[in-house]
Amino acid sequence: MLLRLLVLEVLASVLWCQNLWCQKLVARESGDCDALFYSGLTHYRLQHLDEAIIAFQAAARCNPKSVDAQIALGDAYAQKGNADEALSAYSRALNLDPPNRGALRGAATIYLNKEDNEKALPLLEKLVRANPEDAPAHADVAAVYAALGNREGAETEFKMALKLNPANAAAQNGLGNLYLKQGSDAQAIPLLIKAISAAPRAFEPHFLLGSAYSQTGKYEKALEEFTSALRLGGEQPEIYYQLARVYGGLGRAQDRQRALAQFAALAKKSKDAAEGPRTAARLMEQAKSLIDSGDLKGALAQMEEAHRLQPADDKVLFRLAGVEYDLQQYTAARQHAANAIAIAPSEWLYHFLLGLIDKSLGDLQQAEGSLETALRLNPTAAPVHNALGELALARNDAHRAVASFQRASELDSQQPAYRSNLEAARAAEQVHNR
Repeated sequence: MLLRLLVLEVLASVLWCQNLWCQKLVARESGDCDALFYSGLTHYRLQHLDEAIIAFQAAARCNPKSVDAQIALGDAYAQKGNADEALSAYSRALNLDPPNRGALRGAATIYLNKEDNEKALPLLEKLVRANPEDAPAHADVAAVYAALGNREGAETEFKMALKLNPANAAAQNGLGNLYLKQGSDAQAIPLLIKAISAAPRAFEPHFLLGSAYSQTGKYEKALEEFTSALRLGGEQPEIYYQLARVYGGLGRAQDRQRALAQFAALAKKSKDAAEGPRTAARLMEQAKSLIDSGDLKGALAQMEEAHRLQPADDKVLFRLAGVEYDLQQYTAARQHAANAIAIAPSEWLYHFLLGLIDKSLGDLQQAEGSLETALRLNPTAAPVHNALGELALARNDAHRAVASFQRASELDSQQPAYRSNLEAARAAEQVHNR
């Protein structure tokens, strides 16, 4: 079945060319690697992120040793908001060039945002060693030390960051938080006030300053800071919990109950969000087993539930679209495949599937565009060449069909369908030439 074949292709596509023959073939199919990279830079400067990502991915596949292409791909994905794809690109760059500062910073930032401190720490420590004058790096190292319970190391690094840049808001905020946890409100409050001045749009310094005022019984001031934290976008459950304590101190029982209710709702939402990816992964495995047994409708039900839990997961969208395609639910499949591409434009399989769907819908022009994009991303993908050959035959272009089927057969000589298609196309070409 198509979905099973696509999944196998996914596993194959993550392997980079490791031999000279493959690298030469990719370069020949792709054209000039530098041209692809500079095309990506042009699109990136124009904020055409999807086109930039496609070009950078094509450049990286064309030249698997290009650190710049991987970092550019990571930066474009980071700006697009796809942290997982950005991290993958930065990780590949670090495999090629372990001390690269841009890749270290990019990967560390993502791990920090994910609150994966254990993985962020070694990257940040390398970054500090490579650039001892980097105040933000010292502040980040300090924040990780604090999260991991190394308060002495955290204080040293926060102070180093402030020595390098006295106006560093992250260091002011972090050191203030450290003092707050140590019960040193007198030291924490001035630092947090400075942090607010340095970063007036950040909610966290207001939240921490509110906590400091609350601990000292200054409830009116605390309420003002918590209100500012909420206004600036703070939606963490802890803010409402602390706000409830302040309302309690002010004798405002109804407001306290409302804050506690909001705390409970947000805490549950956070717990559900953390559980969602694990449940979705389990549902995807169950769907795969159902596909293997021929139960496509059962697989669809599992994938629909996985999509409900993870609506913005491109892999879930792709698998769902694949099942829908196998069930000939082309309109739904097209929407989900397009959504997957919007999240991860560099995945050639997503464009390949969209091309197959559009072909089934009779939109040959759209199908050709998607298949050509898939080929830009993976010039050695025999199934794409074969699909383009089928598309050419549907347009009565036997000559182009022969060329596409010939290429598919060269790339995968073990696939009898490609050879059969080539023979049929040659026969059609002969008829046309008579």
